[in-house]
Amino acid sequence: MKKRVLLVARILDSGGVTTHMFSLAKGLMSIGWEVAIASRGQVGEHSYSPEWFESNGIKHFYIPFPEPSLSFKNIVRVVKAYFDISSVVNTFSPNLIHVHWRATSPYVHLVTLLHKIPYVTSLHLQGIPANFIYKLASFWGNRAIVVSAETSDYLVQKFQIPRSSIRVVHLGVDESYFYPPTQEQYEKAREKFGLSQNDKVVSILARLEAVKGHDVLIKALALLRARGCNVRALFAGEGSQAQALAQLAAKEGVADLVRQIGYADSREVLWASDVSALPSRNEGFGLVVVESMLCKVVPVRTPAAGAYDQIEDGVNGFITPFDNYEALATRLQQLLTDRKLKNRMAEAALVTAKNKFTQRVMLEKTVAVYEEVL
Repeated sequence: MKKRVLLVARILDSGGVTTHMFSLAKGLMSIGWEVAIASRGQVGEHSYSPEWFESNGIKHFYIPFPEPSLSFKNIVRVVKAYFDISSVVNTFSPNLIHVHWRATSPYVHLVTLLHKIPYVTSLHLQGIPANFIYKLASFWGNRAIVVSAETSDYLVQKFQIPRSSIRVVHLGVDESYFYPPTQEQYEKAREKFGLSQNDKVVSILARLEAVKGHDVLIKALALLRARGCNVRALFAGEGSQAQALAQLAAKEGVADLVRQIGYADSREVLWASDVSALPSRNEGFGLVVVESMLCKVVPVRTPAAGAYDQIEDGVNGFITPFDNYEALATRLQQLLTDRKLKNRMAEAALVTAKNKFTQRVMLEKTVAVYEEVL
């Protein structure tokens, strides 16, 4: 009889949690597991809709999880969400539940007590609120899975979770999809985004929100232009800061160098890029860094969570200080003007990603955690 796991998230958005759940579900199915997802459905414009999951053989159950605000409607949703999850457990009969969004853990905790099945919780973010109320409303289940060493330390220090109950499982990327482009693929990607073969291109694949540090990259582009090095930037993603970033680019005199392309296939964006940047102010892991490495595109990122798991500074990428556009500009210039350095680091990045951050490695470690609690 096949083992079954129910993955739970509050919503399906364009972020790394949703894409990770899809990769995990496909991997589990490939080794004989049955997988279903429970969420409130799609938020934003992207391909990871409930219908997309269903078309890939992953059953989706709608749960009316409440918004993070106090209202009568949300109170009703709290009660309904509990009973709906309980109904899903009766219908799908999972052997365990894997929570991927902490806000849903109270519902899962109560349901698993009733149905007497184990559950685990993945924490994808670093620096989550840890005051008394949040601690009271956070449940971690039989094991807490974290995506970086920094997040493991954070749970121990802020939530007093025993280290023996924490497992570090780095996010993994499908290396059959993310790989170095052929010359033809490179040229087609450049053509798709209106770039010439001679353009120097940096990409940032992230939600257009302040936490991701797009403003730091814009200021770095302005400094590079002042140094006589024009670098075109692809901003792939959507978010509330789109207009503000366009205004900042105009103010800094680099509006012609910044192109907001909205939601796009991250592989094609990386294939068109020379380097990738992730100047985030906060991260859980930074999955796009691994996608970049598998495409042989050197990543430059801040020391947010996951950085030191992924990058040996100066060997397979660069780590620059938070909010330091001068340092970011310097590292980008090094990579874009020294082809030997870029090629050497790109090769090292590919080797690192293949050894540590593939879907296969992530799957093996996740299943090992499942087996522990079953």
